[in-house]
Amino acid sequence: MEESKNKRIGFAGTMFFHIGLIVLLYFLGFRTPLPLPEEEGILVNFGNSNQGVGRRDPAPSKAKKRVAAANPVSVPKAASAKSEAEPSSAQEKILTQDTEDAPDLPSAEEIAMKKAAAEKARKAKAERNRLAQLEADRKRQEEIRKQQEAEAERKRLEEIERKKREEAERQAKIDAINNRAKNVFGQGNSSSSSQGVNKGSGNQGKENGSSNSDNYSGTGLGSKGVSYDLQGRNSLSIPKPQTNLQEGGKVVVEITVDKNGKVVNARPGMPGSTTSNSALFDAARKAALKAKFNSDSSAPAYQKGTITYVFQLN
Repeated sequence: MEESKNKRIGFAGTMFFHIGLIVLLYFLGFRTPLPLPEEEGILVNFGNSNQGVGRRDPAPSKAKKRVAAANPVSVPKAASAKSEAEPSSAQEKILTQDTEDAPDLPSAEEIAMKKAAAEKARKAKAERNRLAQLEADRKRQEEIRKQQEAEAERKRLEEIERKKREEAERQAKIDAINNRAKNVFGQGNSSSSSQGVNKGSGNQGKENGSSNSDNYSGTGLGSKGVSYDLQGRNSLSIPKPQTNLQEGGKVVVEITVDKNGKVVNARPGMPGSTTSNSALFDAARKAALKAKFNSDSSAPAYQKGTITYVFQLN
């Protein structure tokens, strides 16, 4: 309301100013002064030659004086009036505008709408930037988590390998001590009824194993067929290799088993293999990939073990 009142006051003031300016110009600039100024001509020295020297005119002859007197030079009044009128007409053509129209200013509603649109665009951009930053942080955290899991799994496998090596070294030291003791005290007769590498009494091994074997783990299949070594897991099915080669030998395949009991990787030719035949290796690898073990949710994500295939000549 206050803004509309100010506009009306400004419009009225502008009208009064222009009306006063027009009245002032009418009385001061649009009237011709009376009486009109007298017409004046320009004296021209006609002379008798195109060349001459000096500032004083020579005395004219009497005949020329009479001619000059008989034919006085008269300046046409129309030409003189025209020459006087030309400057005024030129001045009348050059008109200037002392005032300028005020530019159209946006209303308060338009200004508010523009500000609201700009604020909305700024908030939308800020929200897009925030979501992009959150997505980048999520991906970075996911990558860090995967790296940590991979590092933990690697350390766990290294720890298992280290314990196996320590156990093997310890057993080797025990065997060496036992051998030295035998050499010192002789063979003798033993009345012990226990055998194995663990504490306690009894004969460690498998019920269907061989009494002449020094291996206390595995399936106990002896020197022919198929056997496996996967700590804490039971086999559901271990297919035999399919081959028509007339060649024998033992192939040890390293397997990697997931929690569901599926073999996800197989590498033949591990230590313990007695042949290097590539056809036997390929047959053993294909058979190992088809093996199935029991599912165990508490087992490692990827557990390693071995499957041993003994190929015999028909």
